[in-house]
Amino acid sequence: MAFTLPKLPKLSGRTVMVLAAVSALAIGAVAANASKHQQAAQPKPAGDQAAAPLTANKASDQTSLEATAAAEAKLDQCRSARLIPVNKTWGIPMPSVNGSSSTNCNLKYGDNPHRGSDRTGDPETSIQVLQRNLNSCYGTKLAIDGIYGKNTRAVVTMVQRKHNIIADGIYGPKTRSAMNWRLYSTSTRTWSKTCSSPL
Repeated sequence: MAFTLPKLPKLSGRTVMVLAAVSALAIGAVAANASKHQQAAQPKPAGDQAAAPLTANKASDQTSLEATAAAEAKLDQCRSARLIPVNKTWGIPMPSVNGSSSTNCNLKYGDNPHRGSDRTGDPETSIQVLQRNLNSCYGTKLAIDGIYGKNTRAVVTMVQRKHNIIADGIYGPKTRSAMNWRLYSTSTRTWSKTCSSPL
C-alpha cells in the first residue's frame, strides 16, 4: 500500500515571506521563554554580596603570599650546603644555614658569592649546589660559578612560575619546597636518575 502526500496549494512569494517571518518570531519567542525559565531556576546572588567573598579571599590569599615572600627575602643568606636526608638511602644536597642543618635561608641576585660585608661561611658552594640542581632537574645550562647573577635569577623565576609560586627570583624555603631535586645516595655514591619533589 503506497502512501501519497496530499497536494499543497501553491503559495505566492509574498505568502512564503510572511510565513517565514511568523516562523522566525515563533522560534524567537520559544527561545526567549526557555531562557527566562533557565534564569528563574538559577539562584540569584543578593547584589554584589555573592561575588565579594571570592574577591576578598583572592585578595587575602595574594596578600598572604606576598607577606610570605617578603619574609623569605629577609632571611639570612645560605652560606653552606648540607645533604638533607629524605629516607635511609637518599638525601638532597641543598643550600643551608652556615653551621646548621636548617635550610631556612635565601639566595638572591647580587650574591657574588657573599652578600654585604659578612664573609662567613661558604655561600659559593651553596649557590653552586643550587645551580647544579637547576641544570639537572630543569634542563638549564647555567655556569656553575657560585655567582647568583641575572641568569640564575632568571632560571629561579622560571621555576617559581612553573610551580605557581610568587616569581620574585629569590631562592628561599617556598621555592626549595616546591622545586624538584636530584637525590644522592651516600651508600652507593650515585645520583638518582630522575628528579622529584620529596619535601
